[in-house]
Amino acid sequence: MPITPFHFGPGALIKVIAPRHFSWTIFALANVLIDLEPVVLFLLIGDPAHPWLHTLPGAIGVATLAATLGRKPLEGVLVWWNRRLAFGWQTRWLTVEPGIPRSTAWLSALIGTLSHLALDSIMHADVHALWPINSGNAIQGLISLGMLHGLCMVAAVVALLAHLVARRFAPHGAPARSNR
Repeated sequence: MPITPFHFGPGALIKVIAPRHFSWTIFALANVLIDLEPVVLFLLIGDPAHPWLHTLPGAIGVATLAATLGRKPLEGVLVWWNRRLAFGWQTRWLTVEPGIPRSTAWLSALIGTLSHLALDSIMHADVHALWPINSGNAIQGLISLGMLHGLCMVAAVVALLAHLVARRFAPHGAPARSNR
């Protein structure tokens, strides 16, 4: 799933469940960063392999990068986003809390990379997520690719519906803290 939006659905669902403790933007950044490996390898050698970053040490390294170097730039992006919204329905439905606490950044980055390893392990035989503890991939093919994609899409739809319901019943003018 190189840089696929399918990874983002489960993250959106986690965001709806724990809005103040999870940053979807950090989660998304971690997912994109980890998938730079197969993209670069595809461009260089024609094979979208997953040899290093799709392991436990690689995922922790990517999470560290996303949580430490990504937090402040993403806060800036969220401030920029809020400033571009027109008053009215856009500010009611699309305003986001721009602050990302350090603990939230770390949790979100780790969930991003570790969930990425889990999803890619099901999909790709060459992902050895638990290396160096275990060099195999016991969960590859655990469920079909269609089922995997379907579950990710269902997570995204449920997250969107829950977000819309929460925004609909939020007090008008209340700060939107559920969409980092």
